[in-house]
Amino acid sequence: MPFSSQSSPRNRRAYTLLSLLLAGVAGSVNATGFVALGLHTSHMSGNMAMMGESIAARDWGMATLGAQVLLSFLAGAVAATALLEASRHRSRGRHAPALLLEAIILGGIGLWLVSAPARREPTVMWCLSFAMGLQNALVTRVSGAVVRTTHMTGVLTDIGIQLVQMFAWVRDGARGHGVRGVLRQVRELPSAIQFERTRLHLGLAFAFLFGCTTGPLLFLQYGPAMLGLPCAVLMLLVALDVSPAAQPETGVTPRA
Repeated sequence: MPFSSQSSPRNRRAYTLLSLLLAGVAGSVNATGFVALGLHTSHMSGNMAMMGESIAARDWGMATLGAQVLLSFLAGAVAATALLEASRHRSRGRHAPALLLEAIILGGIGLWLVSAPARREPTVMWCLSFAMGLQNALVTRVSGAVVRTTHMTGVLTDIGIQLVQMFAWVRDGARGHGVRGVLRQVRELPSAIQFERTRLHLGLAFAFLFGCTTGPLLFLQYGPAMLGLPCAVLMLLVALDVSPAAQPETGVTPRA
């Protein structure tokens, strides 16, 4: 697991880089999909609720739409897990196939829409949901289920929990020892790792928000061509993952 006492600082930094970049990609793709299609392609809780409401209202068209999004997301998660299982014995590049597949899907959607601007909502919706399911499963496996990058519900919950835990650690360190006790408590490895997790989750929230902001702005200005940006980020991660300097635990090593 990336954030444990057995994980080196370098591996934790590499995992943080991977997570933040993918959170930005997910925010960009999700918000852009909503601007283009009127539907969030990574929020399965909302889509399942929509499906249930549509069934109750006997709106079979919307119910079918919700089912298609859910199944596409599930198919992406299955594909990512299968690719990770097939690559688990590699010394490096274990995550490259899943990252490359996501880049191909997003790039293919962008090229298709640029060359044929006619509205193609069902296919685009399926592909975006598949890509988000693929990414979510990838990060879940890499992190040991510490975080997920395609939705913020769990991230915000973790931030709330960790803020209370950090307050409790600071309080316990200060009890009878003053500032010196607080500093000693913060420097201890378990506490330091928890502080890193909190910074990671805060970073994920801001990275997702950044993607949600820049994605629609670029889409409104440049159209489907903006999908080239998340593709470039994914290809960068692929290059890092297959580089000789990549760490076995995360498969990605940040460069200076």
